[in-house]
Amino acid sequence: MLRRIAAAASMLVVLDPGPACATADAEPWEDPRRVRFEYSVDFSELDVPDAARTRVWVPYPWSGESQKTGPVHIDAPWEYRVTSDRSGNRMIYMEGRGQPPARLTVRFDVERLPYRGIPRSGFTRGGIDDPQRYLDAPRLIPLQGTITELAGDVGEGLDSNSEKVWAFYDYVYRTMSYDKSGTGWGRGDAIWACDNKRGNCTDFHSLFIGMALSEEIPARFVIGFPLPSEPEAGSIAGYHCWAEFFDDQRGWTPIDASEARKRGQKTAYFGALPSDRVQFTLGRDLTLEPPQDSGPLNYFIYPHVEIDGEHRPMTAKFSYETLAESVVIGDASKTEATGN
Repeated sequence: MLRRIAAAASMLVVLDPGPACATADAEPWEDPRRVRFEYSVDFSELDVPDAARTRVWVPYPWSGESQKTGPVHIDAPWEYRVTSDRSGNRMIYMEGRGQPPARLTVRFDVERLPYRGIPRSGFTRGGIDDPQRYLDAPRLIPLQGTITELAGDVGEGLDSNSEKVWAFYDYVYRTMSYDKSGTGWGRGDAIWACDNKRGNCTDFHSLFIGMALSEEIPARFVIGFPLPSEPEAGSIAGYHCWAEFFDDQRGWTPIDASEARKRGQKTAYFGALPSDRVQFTLGRDLTLEPPQDSGPLNYFIYPHVEIDGEHRPMTAKFSYETLAESVVIGDASKTEATGN
C-alpha cells in the first residue's frame, strides 16, 4: 500500500581539505558520493506473545540541499505510515499484534555532497533550523558544574563565539581519544566523556555541544551512517554522528571531531564535511511520532520497538552499493511500498 508521506574567525573560511580518502575516481572533499542504501530489520529475534501490542519506529533518510535522496522503497510486514517529529525527523511507523511476520526493508538511492553548512539566509525564524531551537541541553549534557567550568577555562580571554568554538573543538581534538574499550562509551554522556577523555563519535560531540551550549552558542547533534571508501559495495557496521554549531556570520557550521582525531586532520573537519556519509536524523531526547511510551530517545538511528509499552532493543543491518553515474536519483518525498 502506497503511503503519503584557530582561535580566529577566519578558521571558518580557510580550510585544509586533507588527503583523499575515497576511491581513486572520487574525491570526497570535492565530489558527491552516490550509493544505493539498504536498511533491514529482522524481527525473528523477537519473542512476542500473540496478544501483545507491538509498535515499531524506523528512521527515514533525510533529504536536503546536501543530500538528494531518491524514492524510498519500503517492504513492510504490516501496514505503515511515514510520520515526522517536532525536529523534522521522518520515520516509518507500524503496529500490530504479536510478532511481525517478516522483515522490514528500506531501500533508496542517495547522492551526498560535500557539506559546508547552512547560511543564515537558508532558513526561517521558527523553522527546523532556527538557532533558538538549539539552546537547551539534552539530559546527558548537563550544563551545571563540570562542563560550564571547562568551557569557561578553555574560552577564557576569547571575545568572539567564533574564537570560542574553535577553542572548544581544539580541546576535544587534543584531549579525547577514539577508544571503545570497556563500558560507558557511546551514550553521549558529556560528563563521562570529560572525565574519561575517550569514547566514540557520540561522546566526542556531546562534549563539544555541551561546551558550546554553556556559552549560549546554539549547537546540535546529527546522526547517520558512514560510507566506506572501498570496496564498491558492502555492509556498514554501525552509525556515525557529527555536530553543527551556529556562527553569527556564517550560519550553521559542521564539525566532526572524532573523524578528525582518527585521521589526524584537525582543520579539515572544522567547517566542512566530506561526502562520505548518509544523514538520517537530528537531535537528542527525541519524542517520536506517534509518541513512544518508554520515554525520550537518546538518539534515533536504530529501530525503536515497544512490546506492550516496554522498549525492546533491536538490531538492524545496513549495506550500500555504489551507483553508476547514469542512475537518476528521484524525489525523496515519494515513498513506494512493496509490501502490505
